[in-house]
Amino acid sequence: MLLWPLARVVAAWFPYSVVRRAPLPKGPFVAVANHVSSLDPPIAGLALRRPVRFLALDEIWGVHPALDAVLTIFDSIPVTRSDRPALGALRAALRHLESGRPIGVFPEGRRVAAWGEVPLKTGAAWLAVRASVPVVPVAIWGSQHAMPMDGMRVRRAPIRVVVGAPTDPSPSMEHPDPVAALNESIRSALDRELRRLEAAYPDPPADG
Repeated sequence: MLLWPLARVVAAWFPYSVVRRAPLPKGPFVAVANHVSSLDPPIAGLALRRPVRFLALDEIWGVHPALDAVLTIFDSIPVTRSDRPALGALRAALRHLESGRPIGVFPEGRRVAAWGEVPLKTGAAWLAVRASVPVVPVAIWGSQHAMPMDGMRVRRAPIRVVVGAPTDPSPSMEHPDPVAALNESIRSALDRELRRLEAAYPDPPADG
């Protein structure tokens, strides 16, 4: 599997550490991660230790050969930037979940300079409610220093990841708007873990 050689490279170079709050679901799930760097898809995939198919903006294909290689490895589902729901991409993701395999979503919809800069889109929550599968939050800290938004240069900087406990969508079904309720649970889970990471590692890491 291509992920494991990549995992050794990542762990040796950055360095890279992961905390897992609970075992992953055995079946399909929706992984949701914050997004501050182009490194985030492989980082999240490595932390989950499962083949995860990510949704990614179609405009990033062709930006850089290394990025194209990552998108190919993860068999990413292209999403067109729009104010309207990306129905084609969501249907493809739903079929993937229904086949018993996990999906990865960056609910901010794009890379951001800091967590909380934009409201979360509802696609991840919609998928979890529609497929009746758990949501697994993945909080990533340090990738914004390892590969900032303003370029493709990669520097050696510690990367910390917390894989949170799965969230069952069933309680959200009792709310008038289950998707909105689950989306708020996703936001709260990521916010909690990212605040802990920021408190533990407040300063930009220095080059190693």
